[in-house]
Amino acid sequence: MTRLRALKRAVRLRTRLVDARNWLLLRRHDWHVNRRWRGEAKRFLVVRHAGKSPGFYDVILHWVEEHVPEIRGLFELRLLPCWIFDWSSYALHVPWLQDPVENWSRRAYAQACRLAAACDRRSIPVINRVDRLSNATKFDAASRLSRAGIRTPVMRVIGDHREFRETRCGLALPLFVREDAGHGGPMLRADTERELRAIALERFRRPIAVELVDVRSPEDGLFRKFRYLVAGRVGVPHHMQATQDWITRGDIRFHNETTRSQEEFYFSRPDPYHEVFQRARTCLGLDFVAFDYGFDRRGELIIWDANPYPHFHIPKGRLSYLKPAMHRTLAAVVHLYVERAEMAIPQRLRDILFTSPGASCPVTEDTGADRRGIEAAMTTGSPNGADPERAPRPCPAPPRRAAETAG
Repeated sequence: MTRLRALKRAVRLRTRLVDARNWLLLRRHDWHVNRRWRGEAKRFLVVRHAGKSPGFYDVILHWVEEHVPEIRGLFELRLLPCWIFDWSSYALHVPWLQDPVENWSRRAYAQACRLAAACDRRSIPVINRVDRLSNATKFDAASRLSRAGIRTPVMRVIGDHREFRETRCGLALPLFVREDAGHGGPMLRADTERELRAIALERFRRPIAVELVDVRSPEDGLFRKFRYLVAGRVGVPHHMQATQDWITRGDIRFHNETTRSQEEFYFSRPDPYHEVFQRARTCLGLDFVAFDYGFDRRGELIIWDANPYPHFHIPKGRLSYLKPAMHRTLAAVVHLYVERAEMAIPQRLRDILFTSPGASCPVTEDTGADRRGIEAAMTTGSPNGADPERAPRPCPAPPRRAAETAG
């Protein structure tokens, strides 16, 4: 046992040394990059974590360098923990941290919260505060949106595995089980009681049961998922993915001329549900979020997921036709940063965002949804006549046995 404990200590020490080395290398890299681009009196304090995909949003920096280089100097890169001695240089704070932060590092969460509090004391705006990212976890987001009258799948938190297998937490089959937090994880479907009992709930940290809504098209039998990105007052249709399977992800998308033309039609025009997504963003207390949604057999909109930290990449190959949508998406993100910092919007950025070949206005701008609306929603809520039967609620705890209550 003594040798085993010594081995574990050695492994932990090695991990800490590797983390410290990576932090120092990244800090040195950031110093050189910041020095190369520095030139603005006021800048954006952009914070990442050395151990959690620090280059996740480098695509934004590269895009700015190529398309609006005159504002690249606004982005100052820093790492957590971050010590600021002169706050006069900053007009905005942007934490580029995977949601929810507290799930992967309580220390990073505390550091990010302290940094946001320091910005609050100096009236420096913060984009997607880390203490609100948990509002976008599956169950919490569905609860908030349902109370606002926005339809989501019915969800139950699986608190007791045996109870779930006996009662399904009140949900009908078919259903599926997924992780409450994070994106892109496994989704295990059950169409029968036997399949339900076979689900390995132990794989999940906080499993939730989700109503399986049939969004399959009666015309071609394909499942379609739409993504709409909301960045402050602006909304951008991002993509439409069609699959032959009920799980709709990009790596298994079904692609032909019909689906391509449908997707091009979607992202080249204003989304008619822009106001719904703006209301949803406000309910979540976020500045920036991507919504995945679909339509049931009756044609009613249903929001599947809210992602405040979506993945971006410039499409290549057969998906190159999506480049205009990605350019507008990245322009919307940068537009949010510049606008929230109360700086002048470069004309080139406006041109990319608000114009498009073949479409008069592919982006919708809402002048009514702003930070005041977010603050009000966070304090008062937005009931708006939601159906209480559809509101998500935790799976009930199993009843106590007579022997347990007697003694």
